[in-house]
Amino acid sequence: MIMEYFNIALLYLFLISLFLGMVSWILPIIAIKFLKIKNYKMVRNLAIISLGLTALVISIQYLYIDYLVYKDNLSALYDTNSALLFCITVLITITFLLNFINMLFVKINNKINKENK
Repeated sequence: MIMEYFNIALLYLFLISLFLGMVSWILPIIAIKFLKIKNYKMVRNLAIISLGLTALVISIQYLYIDYLVYKDNLSALYDTNSALLFCITVLITITFLLNFINMLFVKINNKINKENK
């Protein structure tokens, strides 16, 4: 009975993980709007939240790996391990690139603003 609830919770964790991964990519895109109005503090805060959500997604995925180890379902672990590694690598790479580009724009805009003063 408890394991049935746990299986349902894992399904919801996957959906939450997917949603949070997409939000971690959307936040740097939203931060571009704040770059246009020169609210650099908000850009920094959105970058921190985006990276935090990425860490949370990775933690949720490791909960699933722990569950597979607990159930001794090694065949599922072998099947999903390489795909999970690829997805985590893509998530981290794109999140860091989006946030790095935004922080680069903030640095450039700060330098331009100092030169104009």
